[in-house]
Amino acid sequence: MRRSDLGSPFRGIRSPISSPALLSLSDAEAADDYWGELREIALARAEAFRLIMSDRAALSHGTAARWHGMPLPARLEKDLRVHISTSTRQARPRRAGVVAHFAPRDLVTAVERDGLRVTSPVQTWCALASVLTVDELVALGDHLVRRRSPDATLEQLRTAVRRSAGRHGSPRLREAVELIRPRTDSVRESSVRLALVAAGLPEPEVNAPLHDRYGMFIRHGDLAYPRYRVLVEYDGEQHRLDDLQYLRDKEQLERLEAAGWRVIHVLRHHADDLHEAVARVRQALMDAGWHP
Repeated sequence: MRRSDLGSPFRGIRSPISSPALLSLSDAEAADDYWGELREIALARAEAFRLIMSDRAALSHGTAARWHGMPLPARLEKDLRVHISTSTRQARPRRAGVVAHFAPRDLVTAVERDGLRVTSPVQTWCALASVLTVDELVALGDHLVRRRSPDATLEQLRTAVRRSAGRHGSPRLREAVELIRPRTDSVRESSVRLALVAAGLPEPEVNAPLHDRYGMFIRHGDLAYPRYRVLVEYDGEQHRLDDLQYLRDKEQLERLEAAGWRVIHVLRHHADDLHEAVARVRQALMDAGWHP
Protein backbone atom coordinates (compact mmCIF):
# COMPACT_ATOMS: atom_id res chain seq x y z
CA MET A 1 0.00 0.00 0.00
CA ARG A 2 3.02 2.32 0.31
CA ARG A 3 4.20 1.72 -3.26
CA SER A 4 5.15 4.79 -5.29
CA ASP A 5 2.67 3.91 -8.06
CA LEU A 6 -0.27 4.35 -5.66
CA GLY A 7 -1.84 7.52 -4.28
CA SER A 8 -4.47 8.31 -1.65
CA PRO A 9 -7.51 10.36 -2.70
CA PHE A 10 -8.98 9.79 0.81
CA ARG A 11 -7.65 8.43 4.05
CA GLY A 12 -7.92 4.66 3.89
CA ILE A 13 -8.09 4.49 0.08
CA ARG A 14 -5.31 3.75 -2.41
CA SER A 15 -5.67 4.36 -6.14
CA PRO A 16 -3.29 3.96 -9.09
CA ILE A 17 -1.19 7.07 -9.50
CA SER A 18 -2.76 7.53 -12.95
CA SER A 19 -6.32 7.75 -11.53
CA PRO A 20 -8.20 11.04 -12.15
CA ALA A 21 -9.27 10.80 -8.48
CA LEU A 22 -5.80 12.07 -7.56
CA LEU A 23 -5.99 15.17 -9.78
CA SER A 24 -6.88 18.70 -8.66
CA LEU A 25 -8.37 21.94 -9.98
CA SER A 26 -4.96 23.02 -11.26
CA ASP A 27 -4.70 19.79 -13.26
CA ALA A 28 -8.08 20.51 -14.85
CA GLU A 29 -6.95 24.01 -15.80
CA ALA A 30 -4.13 22.48 -17.83
CA ALA A 31 -6.49 20.15 -19.74
CA ASP A 32 -7.90 20.87 -23.21
CA ASP A 33 -11.44 20.28 -21.97
CA TYR A 34 -11.55 22.06 -18.60
CA TRP A 35 -15.17 21.31 -17.70
CA GLY A 36 -14.98 17.74 -18.96
CA GLU A 37 -11.83 17.15 -16.92
CA LEU A 38 -13.49 18.58 -13.80
CA ARG A 39 -16.40 16.20 -14.19
CA GLU A 40 -14.08 13.23 -14.73
CA ILE A 41 -12.09 14.06 -11.59
CA ALA A 42 -15.24 14.47 -9.49
CA LEU A 43 -16.76 11.19 -10.69
CA ALA A 44 -13.48 9.33 -10.15
CA ARG A 45 -13.33 10.61 -6.58
CA ALA A 46 -16.90 9.46 -5.95
CA GLU A 47 -16.05 6.05 -7.40
CA ALA A 48 -13.02 5.76 -5.13
CA PHE A 49 -14.93 6.83 -2.03
CA ARG A 50 -17.60 4.16 -2.42
CA LEU A 51 -15.09 1.58 -1.11
CA ILE A 52 -15.48 3.07 2.37
CA MET A 53 -19.00 4.53 2.14
CA SER A 54 -21.43 3.28 4.77
CA ASP A 55 -24.55 1.38 3.72
CA ARG A 56 -26.43 4.10 5.60
CA ALA A 57 -25.22 6.76 3.15
CA ALA A 58 -25.63 7.78 -0.49
CA LEU A 59 -23.90 10.19 -2.84
CA SER A 60 -25.88 13.43 -2.79
CA HIS A 61 -26.00 17.12 -3.69
CA GLY A 62 -23.52 18.15 -6.40
CA THR A 63 -21.89 14.70 -6.53
CA ALA A 64 -25.24 13.00 -7.18
CA ALA A 65 -26.14 15.67 -9.72
CA ARG A 66 -23.00 14.87 -11.70
CA TRP A 67 -23.76 11.14 -11.52
CA HIS A 68 -27.23 11.79 -12.97
CA GLY A 69 -25.84 14.07 -15.70
CA MET A 70 -27.60 17.13 -14.29
CA PRO A 71 -26.16 20.52 -15.37
CA LEU A 72 -24.65 22.55 -12.53
CA PRO A 73 -23.58 26.20 -12.21
CA ALA A 74 -19.88 26.75 -12.73
CA ARG A 75 -19.16 27.32 -9.04
CA LEU A 76 -20.56 23.88 -8.16
CA GLU A 77 -18.77 22.19 -11.06
CA LYS A 78 -15.54 23.42 -9.47
CA ASP A 79 -16.37 21.77 -6.15
CA LEU A 80 -14.47 18.48 -6.32
CA ARG A 81 -15.41 17.33 -2.82
CA VAL A 82 -17.55 14.22 -2.50
CA HIS A 83 -20.96 15.01 -1.03
CA ILE A 84 -22.89 12.28 0.75
CA SER A 85 -26.11 12.17 2.78
CA THR A 86 -26.46 9.84 5.74
CA SER A 87 -29.44 8.39 7.60
CA THR A 88 -27.80 8.80 11.03
CA ARG A 89 -25.49 11.41 12.48
CA GLN A 90 -23.09 8.69 13.57
CA ALA A 91 -22.68 7.52 9.96
CA ARG A 92 -21.19 10.84 8.85
CA PRO A 93 -17.51 10.31 7.94
CA ARG A 94 -14.91 12.87 8.90
CA ARG A 95 -12.42 12.90 6.04
CA ALA A 96 -10.74 15.62 4.06
CA GLY A 97 -12.41 16.04 0.68
CA VAL A 98 -15.77 14.71 1.90
CA VAL A 99 -18.86 16.72 2.91
CA ALA A 100 -21.40 14.70 4.91
CA HIS A 101 -25.03 15.85 5.25
CA PHE A 102 -27.48 14.42 7.76
CA ALA A 103 -30.54 13.97 5.51
CA PRO A 104 -32.41 10.70 6.18
CA ARG A 105 -35.39 11.71 4.02
CA ASP A 106 -33.13 11.89 0.96
CA LEU A 107 -32.12 8.26 1.37
CA VAL A 108 -35.68 6.92 1.26
CA THR A 109 -35.77 7.17 -2.54
CA ALA A 110 -32.04 6.59 -3.20
CA VAL A 111 -31.27 4.63 -6.35
CA GLU A 112 -28.46 2.40 -7.61
CA ARG A 113 -26.48 3.87 -10.52
CA ASP A 114 -23.49 1.95 -11.89
CA GLY A 115 -23.08 0.13 -8.59
CA LEU A 116 -23.25 3.30 -6.49
CA ARG A 117 -26.02 4.37 -4.13
CA VAL A 118 -27.13 7.86 -5.17
CA THR A 119 -29.98 10.13 -4.13
CA SER A 120 -32.69 10.24 -6.79
CA PRO A 121 -32.72 13.09 -9.34
CA VAL A 122 -35.76 14.70 -7.68
CA GLN A 123 -34.31 14.49 -4.15
CA THR A 124 -30.97 15.73 -5.45
CA TRP A 125 -32.76 18.78 -6.85
CA CYS A 126 -34.45 19.37 -3.49
CA ALA A 127 -31.15 19.03 -1.60
CA LEU A 128 -29.44 21.56 -3.88
CA ALA A 129 -31.97 24.21 -2.83
CA SER A 130 -29.58 24.95 0.02
CA VAL A 131 -26.96 26.31 -2.41
CA LEU A 132 -28.81 27.28 -5.61
CA THR A 133 -30.70 30.46 -6.46
CA VAL A 134 -34.33 30.35 -7.56
CA ASP A 135 -33.36 30.80 -11.22
CA GLU A 136 -30.78 28.00 -10.95
CA LEU A 137 -33.38 25.72 -9.36
CA VAL A 138 -35.79 26.52 -12.20
CA ALA A 139 -33.16 25.70 -14.83
CA LEU A 140 -32.31 22.43 -13.09
CA GLY A 141 -35.99 21.59 -12.66
CA ASP A 142 -36.57 22.31 -16.35
CA HIS A 143 -33.81 19.82 -17.09
CA LEU A 144 -35.53 17.13 -15.02
CA VAL A 145 -38.83 17.52 -16.92
CA ARG A 146 -37.15 18.15 -20.28
CA ARG A 147 -38.66 17.18 -23.62
CA ARG A 148 -36.44 14.17 -24.34
CA SER A 149 -35.97 11.34 -21.79
CA PRO A 150 -37.12 13.33 -18.74
CA ASP A 151 -36.06 12.21 -15.26
CA ALA A 152 -39.30 13.33 -13.60
CA THR A 153 -42.71 14.90 -14.08
CA LEU A 154 -43.76 18.31 -12.86
CA GLU A 155 -46.19 16.65 -10.44
CA GLN A 156 -43.34 14.63 -8.94
CA LEU A 157 -41.40 17.84 -8.35
CA ARG A 158 -44.43 19.46 -6.72
CA THR A 159 -44.92 16.45 -4.47
CA ALA A 160 -41.26 16.55 -3.44
CA VAL A 161 -41.49 20.27 -2.68
CA ARG A 162 -44.51 19.69 -0.41
CA ARG A 163 -42.56 16.99 1.44
CA SER A 164 -39.53 19.27 1.78
CA ALA A 165 -41.19 21.76 4.09
CA GLY A 166 -38.75 22.88 6.74
CA ARG A 167 -35.54 21.95 4.97
CA HIS A 168 -32.92 24.55 4.17
CA GLY A 169 -33.94 26.27 0.93
CA SER A 170 -37.58 25.14 0.95
CA PRO A 171 -38.94 28.68 0.27
CA ARG A 172 -36.79 28.80 -2.89
CA LEU A 173 -38.11 25.37 -3.91
CA ARG A 174 -41.71 26.56 -3.56
CA GLU A 175 -40.98 29.64 -5.67
CA ALA A 176 -39.00 27.72 -8.28
CA VAL A 177 -41.48 24.89 -8.87
CA GLU A 178 -44.11 27.40 -10.04
CA LEU A 179 -41.73 28.65 -12.74
CA ILE A 180 -40.62 25.27 -14.10
CA ARG A 181 -41.90 24.35 -17.55
CA PRO A 182 -41.80 20.88 -19.15
CA ARG A 183 -40.45 20.18 -22.65
CA THR A 184 -37.34 22.37 -22.44
CA ASP A 185 -34.19 21.39 -24.32
CA SER A 186 -31.40 23.19 -22.47
CA VAL A 187 -30.46 25.18 -19.40
CA ARG A 188 -29.64 28.16 -21.63
CA GLU A 189 -33.17 28.17 -23.03
CA SER A 190 -34.48 28.25 -19.47
CA SER A 191 -32.23 31.22 -18.66
CA VAL A 192 -33.51 33.14 -21.70
CA ARG A 193 -37.14 32.43 -20.76
CA LEU A 194 -36.62 33.61 -17.20
CA ALA A 195 -34.87 36.76 -18.40
CA LEU A 196 -37.78 37.59 -20.73
CA VAL A 197 -40.35 37.16 -17.95
CA ALA A 198 -38.24 39.07 -15.41
CA ALA A 199 -38.10 41.98 -17.89
CA GLY A 200 -41.90 42.16 -17.91
CA LEU A 201 -42.46 40.49 -21.28
CA PRO A 202 -45.16 37.85 -21.80
CA GLU A 203 -44.07 34.30 -21.06
CA PRO A 204 -43.25 32.46 -24.29
CA GLU A 205 -44.44 28.93 -25.06
CA VAL A 206 -41.71 26.32 -24.66
CA ASN A 207 -40.98 24.15 -27.70
CA ALA A 208 -44.31 24.99 -29.29
CA PRO A 209 -45.19 23.28 -32.60
CA LEU A 210 -44.91 25.83 -35.42
CA HIS A 211 -46.73 25.66 -38.77
CA ASP A 212 -46.73 27.44 -42.10
CA ARG A 213 -49.70 29.38 -43.52
CA TYR A 214 -51.26 26.13 -44.72
CA GLY A 215 -51.09 24.40 -41.35
CA MET A 216 -48.13 22.21 -42.27
CA PHE A 217 -45.83 21.48 -39.33
CA ILE A 218 -42.35 22.98 -39.69
CA ARG A 219 -40.58 22.49 -36.35
CA HIS A 220 -40.77 23.01 -32.62
CA GLY A 221 -39.68 26.50 -31.65
CA ASP A 222 -37.49 27.10 -28.59
CA LEU A 223 -39.51 30.01 -27.18
CA ALA A 224 -42.52 31.12 -29.20
CA TYR A 225 -45.13 33.86 -29.12
CA PRO A 226 -47.74 32.43 -31.55
CA ARG A 227 -50.11 35.38 -31.11
CA TYR A 228 -47.42 37.81 -32.28
CA ARG A 229 -45.59 35.35 -34.55
CA VAL A 230 -42.30 36.03 -32.79
CA LEU A 231 -39.85 33.19 -32.21
CA VAL A 232 -36.80 33.29 -29.93
CA GLU A 233 -34.15 30.70 -30.86
CA TYR A 234 -31.11 29.90 -28.74
CA ASP A 235 -28.20 28.93 -30.99
CA GLY A 236 -25.99 26.66 -28.90
CA GLU A 237 -22.91 24.55 -29.49
CA GLN A 238 -24.65 22.06 -31.80
CA HIS A 239 -25.16 24.75 -34.45
CA ARG A 240 -21.41 25.31 -34.63
CA LEU A 241 -20.36 21.66 -34.58
CA ASP A 242 -23.05 19.96 -36.67
CA ASP A 243 -23.20 21.21 -40.26
CA LEU A 244 -26.23 19.06 -41.11
CA GLN A 245 -28.15 20.39 -38.11
CA TYR A 246 -27.19 23.93 -39.05
CA LEU A 247 -28.48 23.54 -42.62
CA ARG A 248 -31.70 21.87 -41.42
CA ASP A 249 -32.36 24.67 -38.94
CA LYS A 250 -31.59 27.33 -41.54
CA GLU A 251 -34.10 25.85 -43.99
CA GLN A 252 -36.82 25.52 -41.36
CA LEU A 253 -36.32 29.07 -40.08
CA GLU A 254 -36.50 30.43 -43.62
CA ARG A 255 -39.86 28.66 -44.02
CA LEU A 256 -41.05 30.24 -40.77
CA GLU A 257 -39.99 33.71 -41.89
CA ALA A 258 -41.81 33.16 -45.17
CA ALA A 259 -44.89 32.29 -43.10
CA GLY A 260 -44.69 35.65 -41.31
CA TRP A 261 -42.66 34.71 -38.23
CA ARG A 262 -39.98 37.06 -36.94
CA VAL A 263 -37.03 35.06 -35.60
CA ILE A 264 -34.79 36.49 -32.86
CA HIS A 265 -31.51 34.61 -32.48
CA VAL A 266 -29.81 34.48 -29.08
CA LEU A 267 -26.22 33.39 -29.57
CA ARG A 268 -24.07 31.52 -27.10
CA HIS A 269 -21.91 34.56 -26.35
CA HIS A 270 -25.05 36.50 -25.32
CA ALA A 271 -25.77 34.04 -22.50
CA ASP A 272 -23.95 35.97 -19.76
CA ASP A 273 -25.69 39.26 -20.56
CA LEU A 274 -29.17 38.93 -22.02
CA HIS A 275 -30.16 42.61 -21.88
CA GLU A 276 -29.58 43.17 -25.59
CA ALA A 277 -31.48 40.01 -26.53
CA VAL A 278 -34.39 40.98 -24.27
CA ALA A 279 -34.49 44.43 -25.89
CA ARG A 280 -34.70 42.86 -29.38
CA VAL A 281 -37.54 40.57 -28.31
CA ARG A 282 -39.37 43.50 -26.71
CA GLN A 283 -39.10 45.52 -29.92
CA ALA A 284 -40.28 42.59 -32.06
CA LEU A 285 -43.34 42.07 -29.83
CA MET A 286 -44.18 45.78 -29.89
CA ASP A 287 -43.81 45.86 -33.68
CA ALA A 288 -46.33 43.00 -33.76
CA GLY A 289 -48.85 44.86 -31.61
CA TRP A 290 -47.96 43.98 -28.05
CA HIS A 291 -48.12 46.75 -25.45
CA PRO A 292 -46.73 46.64 -21.90
